[in-house]
Amino acid sequence: MRTGLPQILLIGDEKKGKVRRVLDKFLPWLEERSRVVAICLDREQSLSQYDADICLVFGGDGSILSAARRMGTNQVPTLGVNLGKLGFLAEVAVDGLEEAMTKVFAGEYKEEERLLVACRRENSETETLLLNDAVVQRGEHSNLIQVSVRVGPHFVTSYVGDGLIMATPVGSTAYSLAAGGPVMAPNVEALVLTPLAPHALPVRPLVVPSRYGIEMLIEGKGGGTLGNLVLDGQVRFEVSNGDRYSFEVSKTRFRLLTLEGDDFYSILRRKFGWAGTPRYGPGRQKGSS
Repeated sequence: MRTGLPQILLIGDEKKGKVRRVLDKFLPWLEERSRVVAICLDREQSLSQYDADICLVFGGDGSILSAARRMGTNQVPTLGVNLGKLGFLAEVAVDGLEEAMTKVFAGEYKEEERLLVACRRENSETETLLLNDAVVQRGEHSNLIQVSVRVGPHFVTSYVGDGLIMATPVGSTAYSLAAGGPVMAPNVEALVLTPLAPHALPVRPLVVPSRYGIEMLIEGKGGGTLGNLVLDGQVRFEVSNGDRYSFEVSKTRFRLLTLEGDDFYSILRRKFGWAGTPRYGPGRQKGSS
C-alpha cells in the first residue's frame, strides 16, 4: 500500500437498496481514515480506469465476479462485504466492517491470487474475463447439445447432454458443485469440466491443468440457436451449430484480500456446515495418547 492515506474504490449495485444504506452509514467513518477514489454503483460501468489501493465490494459473490470482470487487466486488491448469504469471496459481515478495515489499514491481511480465464469466440478479437465459470447449456426447446473439447493439443471427448460447465477453482463451489463436480482449493492451478445431465453414464467431471488452453466446439441438430454460453452467470451469448470458443488462463490474476485468522477450509466448514471438531481431536488417530 502506498504512503499517505489509503485510496479506496467502493463498488456496489444500485438496484440493491441495502447497498446504499450500508454505504451511507459507513462512508463518514471511512473518509476520516482514507481517500475515496470513486463510488461505482452502476453494475455495467467499466472499472479499468481506476487506480486504488483497495476495492471494497458491497454485495455477494456475484458482485465480486462482476467487479473482477469490469476491472479487466487493472485488478485492484479486493475485499468483499457480504450482503448476501452463501459467499465464499465476500467474507466481511456488515456489522464487522469497521473492525475489518481497521485491520486492513494496520496491514493485518493477506493478498491472494485467483485464476482469471479469458474467453474468446473464434475469429473474434474481443475477449471476456471470467472468475467463476463458463456454462454451455442447451436452449429450453432444444434437443441434446454436443460440446467437443480439446485441452491443449489433446482431444478429450464430445460431451452430449444438457451442456457443460468449465469452472475455475473459485467456481468449483458454485454451479459445478451442484452438478456433481469436485471442490478445488483456490490455489490449485487447474480447471474442472463438469457435464450437465450427460447422455452417457460413464461421463464424469474431469480436472485438467490450467496451463493448457481449452477449446469447445458446439454442435447440435437443426439450424438457429442451440442454447447459450453464460460467463459467471452474468454475460450471455447465444450459441449455434459450429460455434467455437477458446478459454485461456489470463496473465492477469484476481487479487483477493483475506483477513488474518480465516482460511478456505474454515470457510468450507462454516458455509457447508461441516463438523468443526474431529471426534478424536485435530490430527489425532483413535487410540493415540
